[in-house]
Amino acid sequence: MKKADSSSMLALNSDAVSRADTHGNKKAADKIAADMALMRELLLDAIGPDLPSTPSGVTLDLERDAGLGVGLGGAPRLSTDVMTLLSDVEAMGPAAGLEDLATIVEKVQVMSPQTLLSSAQFFGELMCHANLAGLQQSVRSWKANLRADAGFVVDRTAAAVVGIPTFKGCFDGLLAKGISPTEIRDAILKQDVELVLTAHPTEAQRRTILKKQQRIVELLGEYEKRTTLTPGEIADIKDKISAEQLAAWRTSNVRRSKPTPEGEARNGMMVIEDSCWEAVPEHYRRLDRSLARLGLPPIPTEACLIRVSTWMGGDRDGNPNVTAVVTRQVVALMRSRAAKLFAEDIEKLLFELSHTGPISSEMRDEVEKITGVLEPGAPRKKVFTQEADYGVQLNFQSGCPDDEPYRILLMAIRRRLYKSRVQMEDLYMGKKTEDEIALDADVYTSSKELLEPLELMHRSLVACGDRVLASGTLLDLIRRVRSFGISMARLDVRQESDRHAEALGAITRFLDLGSYREWDEEKKIAWLESELLSKRPLIPTNDVLFPDPATRNVNVCEVLDVFHMLAKLPTECMGAYCISMSHYASDVLAVRLLQEKCGVKSPMRVAPLFETRDDLLNAPPVMKRLLQVAPYKSVIAGKHEVMLGYSDSSKDAGKFASLWELHVAMEKLMTIGEESGVKLNFFHGRGGSIGRGGGPLHLNLLSQPAGSVKGAYRVTVQGEQIQAFLASKEVATHTFQRYAISVLEHTVAPPPLPTPSQRQLMKELADVSAKIFRATVYESPADIFPAYFHAATPTSALAEMNLGSRPAKRKAGGGIDQLRAIPWNFAWTQTRLHLPVWLGGGQAIAEKIASGGLAELQEAYQTWPFFTGLIDLVELELSKADPAVSAYYDAKLCTPELQALGNQLRAGLEQAMTAVSTVAGHTVLLENHPNTKLAFALRRPYLLTLHAVQGEVMSRLKAGSSDLEALTDAMKVTVQGIAAGIQNTG
Repeated sequence: MKKADSSSMLALNSDAVSRADTHGNKKAADKIAADMALMRELLLDAIGPDLPSTPSGVTLDLERDAGLGVGLGGAPRLSTDVMTLLSDVEAMGPAAGLEDLATIVEKVQVMSPQTLLSSAQFFGELMCHANLAGLQQSVRSWKANLRADAGFVVDRTAAAVVGIPTFKGCFDGLLAKGISPTEIRDAILKQDVELVLTAHPTEAQRRTILKKQQRIVELLGEYEKRTTLTPGEIADIKDKISAEQLAAWRTSNVRRSKPTPEGEARNGMMVIEDSCWEAVPEHYRRLDRSLARLGLPPIPTEACLIRVSTWMGGDRDGNPNVTAVVTRQVVALMRSRAAKLFAEDIEKLLFELSHTGPISSEMRDEVEKITGVLEPGAPRKKVFTQEADYGVQLNFQSGCPDDEPYRILLMAIRRRLYKSRVQMEDLYMGKKTEDEIALDADVYTSSKELLEPLELMHRSLVACGDRVLASGTLLDLIRRVRSFGISMARLDVRQESDRHAEALGAITRFLDLGSYREWDEEKKIAWLESELLSKRPLIPTNDVLFPDPATRNVNVCEVLDVFHMLAKLPTECMGAYCISMSHYASDVLAVRLLQEKCGVKSPMRVAPLFETRDDLLNAPPVMKRLLQVAPYKSVIAGKHEVMLGYSDSSKDAGKFASLWELHVAMEKLMTIGEESGVKLNFFHGRGGSIGRGGGPLHLNLLSQPAGSVKGAYRVTVQGEQIQAFLASKEVATHTFQRYAISVLEHTVAPPPLPTPSQRQLMKELADVSAKIFRATVYESPADIFPAYFHAATPTSALAEMNLGSRPAKRKAGGGIDQLRAIPWNFAWTQTRLHLPVWLGGGQAIAEKIASGGLAELQEAYQTWPFFTGLIDLVELELSKADPAVSAYYDAKLCTPELQALGNQLRAGLEQAMTAVSTVAGHTVLLENHPNTKLAFALRRPYLLTLHAVQGEVMSRLKAGSSDLEALTDAMKVTVQGIAAGIQNTG
């Protein structure tokens, strides 16, 4: 590697800390550094070179422990080699560069496999420390903002709160634009923000480790208050931090087997329970307080502004492990957990609402229906003595006095919740069927059944002057029921369009109608339309359809089993039925028909997913044709959901072309919706990395055309983003706030429309970038690019990471075109080339600048929010790229021919860095985002170390080293550490 190869990169990524100080962020940097130092000190005390004394009678098998390796549960101590490496690395500072990487490389080249493994885990832990300290600083900043909004004096320099949105700041900005307080509140009441948790395999850390990290952040928050604590309390907090660190160190951070779909669903439920459950009511309270400052009434109880849904257990696209049985069990499990959580809130209310009155007349009528003993003069006695069918309760087992009306109603709710939980557990365990459970009237089948008595109590309390009581736990519970429903999260189903066509093909052949799959599109639509109008049965049982077990098509049977299963589930538990690889209107009609003919009484809404570039171009005519089918349009109630994929379109043609085609597709789809009298709601399939539609929310919303939000925003939260967005109550509350603010601003003050010249500019850039991207990735001579991809990146190791339950490829075999977008982005992130984001686009901008178009580009950047957002997103990703690191991998792993291609790609990266910075008017990348630069600079020395270890490990694995197990574990640990440092995976 030559220093000249990375000179411009080093200029663009010089010392972020020194520049951050000039932006008034030194105090914030000091706080982050102090938290990192505390965690480092406590970790070294627990696992440092000095071995603790061994208790009498206990023998340590150190040789065996060393043989097992760090990845299998930690080492008894750090070696002196690792400690020496730590000293050298920390001496580098945040400005570590090419020479420092070379120094680290010299040291790791002579390490044993066990020392490489130990180094990988230790520096991975330090990387996590940086992230945890950054998260604690974010919490510190959010709280400072809230205090400032309430009129408290805040040291904003120490908090580094500049640019963090709050409701007050948002409202003040909108008022300044002439938008009235009433208009602001009306727009808020129309919001429908829905976060859909998915099991996309991009979370490199085990949930066990993440839980320990979450606890450490909570303890750092407690340590923050140390000036008011006793010495014993401070020592106790440190001991608890150290215990969590040691437990994490001793815990295997290598997944030995793939997670199951049910296991993934359980992880999603844990996130909802641990953070979202408390964050939802807190979100409403913050909104209410902000509205009160404008003299406006609070959010009404019937509003539902934020919801959480999930794909975990329902996403069967390319994942044969998600079956009808799995989906049924996941729904039963979620309903059981929801009933338990709601019952805990009811238990709190039984203590809070103990008064005897007064109550409203409708409340009295409802209680009398239950007990019949509230007439004046009736003898006082206890009601609701616990019966055996309703379990053993800790409190109120013997019932409650009959003159405590709220408790009487709450007891009735508690009984039904208990029965609901037990019946769902029986369904999950296979002890009962859906038909048997349907006979139990106590089981809740809709949130309406649960909300009616809760809202009745709320109205009674308000009417009788007890609004303070009504606005506490009871209101929180009402808002939870509306947000989470009776199943904690509504479950989407996703399946590939070809699977439905295969099922219909089997049915039409059985009916002697020919092969559905061989019909042209118009013939398919005509037949589907006639069947939608027909009342006759269409679908035989699997045994009738395939009488010979030897010729049974298991794929068809499974598809039909899913629809029969959906017919037995409460409508409210289910969300959208998403069709991946949607190409035609018939793909949507097929799912609607299968639902109706399989007995789904209230069919799930059907959302076609347009994900490739060709599909995005074809989406408008597909939706136009679909909305011309009268029997279908008549049942969609004037609205339709359309899902847009950000991953595959980007992998097809690059970031620039993908984002522009998405923008144009939304514009055309909105026009078609308006012409058809149907409101089209967009569901955004965004990933965690910028290459897959991720990035800061406000920048992502800038990419959407005016009128595409209108209060509704449905988006996936995938893999590692779940932890980033919903790690704790504070983080989740802030996430909900950011979504609410961004959607509000886009709704009431939408971005301006582009000028014709700006549209032409973007079309030109998209076309040029797509041509360059496809020529490089898919049309390289002698397939040299795929060879380089597999040689220079850890793509093969990623397939063994067991990050998710689904395969890495849609179909066995095939090349890059069959590789899913997640491992594609993941691999380039690990080597710091970040190719999917800039390839094609960077060169297109550079060519435009060379032809004299800089002024046009800068004018678009300054005046067109879409272009501003695109450039800022790409700049953010480019700031994480490092040509020197990429060159290191090439030198270790590639042939001279492949290294030559790598040099060309790095030249393109350098070109993109210069071009993007020039358009943004920056002398260095992220010049106007010092906090982001600072956060990344603090990770840089540790990241370089992990890259050096990973490259060495990959080189030894390629050479066929005999110590395969330790090296394989080290490989997996470095992947986790680098992902933590970059703060995204795929």
